[in-house]
Amino acid sequence: MEPDFGTLPARTKVESRVDKPASIGTRLARKKAKPSQKQSRDENVMGTNNSSIVSKRSVERLYIDKPHFLQFFVKKPIRRSPLINRGYWLRMHAVETIVSNFLSKRTEKKKIVVNLGCGYDPLPFKWLATGKYKNVVTFVDVDHPELMVKKRDVIMQHHELEDLVSPVQTDMGDSAVILRSNSYVVVGCDLRDTAKLSGILDKELNLSGCTVLCVAEVSVTYMDLAAADGVIQWATRYDHVKFCLLEQYLPDGDKHPFAQKMLRHFENLNTPLKCVHTYPNLQDQESRFQGAGYRSVHVRSLWDLWHDSSVVTPRHQKHLNTVEPFDEWEELALFSMHYFLLEAVKCPDAPDSAETPCLVSDPQRSKLRKDAEAETKGHNLQILTSPNDGQRRKFSAVTSFSGDRIGLHGGIGSEGRMQTTDRFQLPGVEAKCERLPDPPSNIQARACHTITRLNNGKDLLVGGRTSPHEAMHGCRLRNSNGWKAVHDLPKPLYRHCATAVTLGEGDNVAGVLVFGGRTTGGKANGEWYLWQENNGWDVLSVGYGNLEPRFGATIAATGPCEGLLLGGMIEEGTLCNGVFEWSIRDNSTSIWVRQVEIVGLAPRMGACLVPSPAGLLLIGGVSRSMLTEGEEILCIRDVTSKEHQGPREVSQTPLIARFMETSPVTVDFGSSRPLLVGHAAYAADLTLLIVGGGAVCFSFGAHWNREIWTIHLPTNGEDACSDQRWTTDKDVLLNRGPGSSGEMEDFKVQTIHSAILGDIFRTRIDTAEEFDRLTDEARPFVMEDLDIGPCTQSWTADELVKKVPPERIVTVHQAQDNNMNFQHKNFQYVKKPFGEFIAECLRGSQQYMRSLSAEKPADQPARFHDDFPELRDDFRLPGQLAAVSRNQHSSPLRISGPVNMWLHYDVMANVLCQIHGAKVVGLYPPADALVFHIPPGSSTSPINVFANDDIDGRSVIANPRPCIRAILTPGDVLYIPPLWLHSAAPMENLSVSINVFFKNFEKGYAAGRDVYGNRDLQPYENGRRGVEKMVKAFDGLPKDVSSVYLERLADELKQKARALREKGG
Repeated sequence: MEPDFGTLPARTKVESRVDKPASIGTRLARKKAKPSQKQSRDENVMGTNNSSIVSKRSVERLYIDKPHFLQFFVKKPIRRSPLINRGYWLRMHAVETIVSNFLSKRTEKKKIVVNLGCGYDPLPFKWLATGKYKNVVTFVDVDHPELMVKKRDVIMQHHELEDLVSPVQTDMGDSAVILRSNSYVVVGCDLRDTAKLSGILDKELNLSGCTVLCVAEVSVTYMDLAAADGVIQWATRYDHVKFCLLEQYLPDGDKHPFAQKMLRHFENLNTPLKCVHTYPNLQDQESRFQGAGYRSVHVRSLWDLWHDSSVVTPRHQKHLNTVEPFDEWEELALFSMHYFLLEAVKCPDAPDSAETPCLVSDPQRSKLRKDAEAETKGHNLQILTSPNDGQRRKFSAVTSFSGDRIGLHGGIGSEGRMQTTDRFQLPGVEAKCERLPDPPSNIQARACHTITRLNNGKDLLVGGRTSPHEAMHGCRLRNSNGWKAVHDLPKPLYRHCATAVTLGEGDNVAGVLVFGGRTTGGKANGEWYLWQENNGWDVLSVGYGNLEPRFGATIAATGPCEGLLLGGMIEEGTLCNGVFEWSIRDNSTSIWVRQVEIVGLAPRMGACLVPSPAGLLLIGGVSRSMLTEGEEILCIRDVTSKEHQGPREVSQTPLIARFMETSPVTVDFGSSRPLLVGHAAYAADLTLLIVGGGAVCFSFGAHWNREIWTIHLPTNGEDACSDQRWTTDKDVLLNRGPGSSGEMEDFKVQTIHSAILGDIFRTRIDTAEEFDRLTDEARPFVMEDLDIGPCTQSWTADELVKKVPPERIVTVHQAQDNNMNFQHKNFQYVKKPFGEFIAECLRGSQQYMRSLSAEKPADQPARFHDDFPELRDDFRLPGQLAAVSRNQHSSPLRISGPVNMWLHYDVMANVLCQIHGAKVVGLYPPADALVFHIPPGSSTSPINVFANDDIDGRSVIANPRPCIRAILTPGDVLYIPPLWLHSAAPMENLSVSINVFFKNFEKGYAAGRDVYGNRDLQPYENGRRGVEKMVKAFDGLPKDVSSVYLERLADELKQKARALREKGG
């Protein structure tokens, strides 16, 4: 299968460097038969190599010193997102650690490194380039013959690679050995055929007398279980063998949101992970290898290795932090906790032998895990869910309006940083105070900030960030009159922690205590700040017990000016141990801190710590190992006896002894389990609200929490029970008008890689004349509050499948990544049942359906009311769009999963009626067709205007054009004038809309069939034929003369085009 990224050289150049191309390659090239199911599956697996090496090349360019070898396999490098870069660096470094350990140990035996399922991995060249291992170690690359032929070709075309392994032999006739030298052997063999592989290796290398390292990096996991186990068993036929396996696992089962994203991703690629369900956890993998005959097995998650300074040193971590800004720590943890590195040794010899394992676990980490798993009595609490009709957001801040209403402000949404506020309410609870105003829209969009409710009823907004290297120092105070700017922080901060305190003896002065965080440039902060309305910020001196600078910690007050702080992460990126008790002293000028022991509490970052009647509730975040569903929420209680409680006086012991215990809060989230990362929590009226949150799940897609979780808290040791639940305050959502804080104004780092000319003009029209007047201006606009029928309420996924026969066969575009490209055809046309298509979209599959005519799809345009009679009564064009109805050409139904539409223009005008879900549309004026490289005779651009670097690392446009942006929600109707280029991206897993194309020119349309409504105008088609005639008229003349005249004609056309534009404008 050809790589997606054009990674291979021309075949003829290879032939000039070798006597004869290998006959295996010739035979493969001549095969024309339709591939079998097995061949298709193998090609899909080989295709994963292409994406992997592009990511590794991104890492190589940024993080790794030269020489670089992946550059020869990836012709067009793409810079991946920081999350993908760091995740792949950790993968590569983990395997490198095993190989380095193996090569560095002395042995009398010859060393062999066998890379099983290697793809284009340049592992041999990296080590041979050091000059230490040529003719001492033999590296063997094994993979499908097709892939290895291509790898051989690349090596033979580039002397930088060939020289490292020369002299080489490449003409082996029918042999499966595709390239051979003393230091390097390339074998084309299906790993499932271990008998054949044994014969090849025994003949070439006589492995029985060697020390062997087998490396399998995310390769055998795609094989059937028996075949994968067979490869592991096969290696034990050699006496001195070490096996290094890196692949995925399920630390908390297949229901965890990250695991679901990961599994669906590989299923959508038709490369399902076939071993992960049989061996879901590390203990299973250990038993797997022990059962195969390996005497010593060590297995650890990549996140565990990240925290092991003997594997990833502080020097490594500091270097990574200098290369590019990074703040996706929770997302890196989730990825790294779903991948493991295993090292198995069949016959460990002396301590310094090459087979000695290097992945021995740190006993201190094992103790921490054992403590965290200590058996404690827990609560079984009732949970109720309700839909979150607000915007998807993470790393926001909770602000309280009253006892029954809270707001979720700012954060990061699907389109970037946000400055809006969603409100949530608990119906049936009497409001404790008046309804207070939202943070105003002129507060700059931010994330990772705090809003703290003071003990006098006011709220203080503190810090936040734009990018990971741009912290904010501004603060705002809210009272009943609104928000006002107050004293700036001593230094810009984000990912700090904050809590309200009450100061003074009898004065009850309200204040806010802030600790830690990251400053501009990503440096960790270790200072304590105290804010009071009259004094502003003071930097507190530390009277006792200094803390290491950290960010992402969590804090809560347990008394007027005392409380707990736990967790966080140091600057290099490793989690902090310990729980600390703090107390403000010396007339509010100093703080005293000491560590307290709490059994069963592992270090965390990014958690919420919420005071409640049941105790302090610790919710979510990430730890050094996976927080299972039973560990995500803990209750921390002070069990200090009364005789030990009393005033805290200055003495030799700065803080009196505290006795704390934890108990798990068992909550059955069912099928709506949240991803407790970037979430917010709030406790009031014996309920705990969890809302917001989510994560980019590496390259597998984004997960957003779409529910509101209401947990009823116990009182007096009794579990609570109620049917009250928090809901979205829909009155606020419905009152969002155009240009209000409901729209996202900051778009510099959001989806469209273009400068924004502005948000689209939005209006309400009452008459057909108003629509005609607006369309005469030839600019796009959005119409609101039009009556397009009950479809905007009734067309849920369930209702669509009920109304449209689920067995009805539809043709869909099945994409290979998040951005469909019509020019590159990175999708397939697939026929499948309608019900299956809808279900797959809901699961995140990248599919898109544009309905065709039910009777004659190749000859007639789609007409919604004829093609979907089951739905016809639910949709209508209102009277205001009479011109559309009169001149209608076609009306296709569009249903899309999470995949972006290619940039294109339509020759006919159309109205896009959004019915279900939300989408963002970027629109460009017709003149931009010249800069978006639209081929002659086409209406589609090969350029992707959407930035999905956080999802799949697509390239950034070098010279983006300004665009108009429209965010469409159900009921919005977008008018798109003829030839306006546009591209759309859904904001949810399911988007449903109807396009109605109509003719608004009096003449000029091409005669004949036009099924899709995008056939170019007749004058253009005639003109293209005229161009061909003009060129042909110069036949027989000197080419330089012909080119001059043709360029003069082209310039004349340009002048006339400019004159027309100036006359019309």
